[in-house]
Order: sequence, then C-alpha cells, then structure tokens
Amino acid sequence: MRSGVYIVLAALAVGCAGPSGTPPPAGPSSTTPAASGTPTPVRTIVRNSRVVPAGRSADVTAQHGIAVRLTVSRPSVSRTRLSSSYGYPPAHGYYVTFNITIVNTGVQTVALGPANFFVRTPRQSHVTSYDGNSPYSGASRQLDQTQIDPGQRVRAPLTFDVSSRHGRLAFAPDRTPAVVWTY
Repeated sequence: MRSGVYIVLAALAVGCAGPSGTPPPAGPSSTTPAASGTPTPVRTIVRNSRVVPAGRSADVTAQHGIAVRLTVSRPSVSRTRLSSSYGYPPAHGYYVTFNITIVNTGVQTVALGPANFFVRTPRQSHVTSYDGNSPYSGASRQLDQTQIDPGQRVRAPLTFDVSSRHGRLAFAPDRTPAVVWTY
C-alpha cells in the first residue's frame, strides 16, 4: 500500500512540473524594460481639500513644487444676457460669474483654465463653463487656458449657466475637488 501512495505522489509531482520536467517559474522575470526617453503626461495629485465661502482665498499644493493661491469672488448673478448688444439669456435660469484670481506660489509653471472648474447646484450635479448658454452669454472676457509662471498672477471672470442662485464652485485639477467655494 505504501508503494501505491509513493507512486501517486510521484505522479502528482511530475504533473506539476513544466513541460521539460522542471518546475514552473516562481515569479516575474528579473529583467526590467529600459526606460524610454519619451515624456508622459503628469497627473496633478492634490495634497489638500477643503470648503470655504466665496470671497475667500485658498492655497493648493501638489507634487514637485506646484502650488497656487486661488481667490474666488462672490458671484454676480444675472437672468439676462451679459452684454447689452449681443448674447443669449441663460438656458437654465441664471448666469453666475466669478472673478477668479490665480497666483502661482510654487516653483513650477502651471497650466490652468476653465476646464479646472465646475459648479454644483441643488438641481444640477456638474456644470462647466461650456454648458448651457455660457459660451454665448455675451460676456466680454472669460478665463482662458493659460500657462502661469512662478510668481505670476492671472485674474479673469468665469461664467456658468445654472438653475439656482446658490451652489458650490469647485477647483478640480485632477477631476477631484481640491477646494470648494460655497455661494
């Protein structure tokens, strides 16, 4: 009987071996691919997150010396077009326009623009400045995508077409709100 058990164990051991009778490899190979010289996109990782009232400044720091100070005014609210001679009224009820000041307080150049901000209202979950009639509001000037060098300051308005006079403006450089201003 003992010889039968040894035969079964020997058969199992041979069945678990690789095709040449050697055991299968124990893990990933020890060779690593060579690093390519092609740069890859960098994702901003926000190190802090908070909620502040509109009109207040907030500092945002990220990796590798990236830091900005954002000041967002209380919004001006309009139910009509923003120019007396052209533009459309808001499609959702209100235009809310924030004056946004961005100061690069870090040591790296940063790229920011309208796509880094969105508004949430009680009846709308995620509104960008490209939604509704915002692009056709008649506003004479809006925040554009821009490169901001260390120490440089940029100030511009940003308009959203929303369904409520009250809500939250979020700065979300990596699609996750880093700072939220309530208004």
